[in-house]
Amino acid sequence: MLKNITWTVLSRYGAQGLAVISNIMLARYLGAEGFGEYALASAVLLIGNAFTNFGMDMILIRKLSVTDVPWLLTDGLGGQLFLSLVYSGAVFFVGQFISIPFPVKFYTLALFPLSFYSIFTIAIRARGQMAMYSIAQLLMAFLQFFAVAVLWTTQGDLDFLILALLLTHVLIAIWANGHVVIRLEFLSMVRSFALLKESLSMAVIGTLRLMYEKIPLMLLPVVSGFAEAGFFSAATRVTEAGKLGHLSAFTVMYPEMTRDDNFGKEHKGLAPLLSVGFLISVLLYFFAGLIVPFLFGAEFLPAVPVLRVLVWCIPLYVLVTYTSLGLVALGYETPVLHSLLVALTVLLLLLIGLTIQFDSVGSALAVLFAELVHAVLLWLQWRKYVTTKLP
Repeated sequence: MLKNITWTVLSRYGAQGLAVISNIMLARYLGAEGFGEYALASAVLLIGNAFTNFGMDMILIRKLSVTDVPWLLTDGLGGQLFLSLVYSGAVFFVGQFISIPFPVKFYTLALFPLSFYSIFTIAIRARGQMAMYSIAQLLMAFLQFFAVAVLWTTQGDLDFLILALLLTHVLIAIWANGHVVIRLEFLSMVRSFALLKESLSMAVIGTLRLMYEKIPLMLLPVVSGFAEAGFFSAATRVTEAGKLGHLSAFTVMYPEMTRDDNFGKEHKGLAPLLSVGFLISVLLYFFAGLIVPFLFGAEFLPAVPVLRVLVWCIPLYVLVTYTSLGLVALGYETPVLHSLLVALTVLLLLLIGLTIQFDSVGSALAVLFAELVHAVLLWLQWRKYVTTKLP
């Protein structure tokens, strides 16, 4: 497991390094408003990806860890392609009635190649092939960096960037299908819909969690403009970089939790993950004033106070993710969903008031308080469903 974690940590930091360079180039090239519009397009795509994934990764990994039925992956692909059509169609339809920038709508077409890539990652994670997973992550990051480099070279606009990024998703899907062959002759929409039904609770959790993370970026352009969304997005990028090591560890830990009930029950690995998360928060807080202008330029100095608030979400993220995965691995999806719904409600209520009054800093404060509520609720659920049943 440590070997797999090492692979994923190295690949995550390599991929994030390329992503950081890409975001720096985009922020400097597009400016605060253009970068804010790009951040909106990315947020809409990520929410769509969570919706089309429909929690199937958790369910399929759980199934593939005990059986290797050849049509499981095909069932998952059929369900994801159907949901991609639903989500992309809905965005284009809604765009007829409200103002949605064309790049935001067009970027949702990336969900179709992402469905193939998603099934590929499910297969290799279930098999413990984290080296291959790491290579895929790095390849995806490199292709996206190349798309941004082409944008700089050709002096294109945001529409050109979205088209180039869409092409990278197609290329990575073709590459992925060459390593994990999906047997389309096994395709059965009846079984695919049955899998969607089985994954419903995890789908709700996954989609709501991503909405919980991305809704500030969708609200800020409406309330405060694209520039404030750009500041918040820049701070978010740095905060996400601070979570990378933990994200890599959790990628490997979840399959282990499904195989070994005692892994999560005994809180294996939680203490060091929390300690490292707190240390990263402290460092980012004190060096925020140097990091932001160095990475994004002087135009993004208003992102410094936003970052100093968001960094304290990192240790809370560790606790939230560990307890969520532990509860799901043990079959307790409902407590996870209830905690997330409460946290999302708190976030929405705080966002409306605080964003209007304090712009991007207010959004960051709302996110921090909601994440604190989320962590406390999940810990209480853990004590109720797991701790009380320990010998």
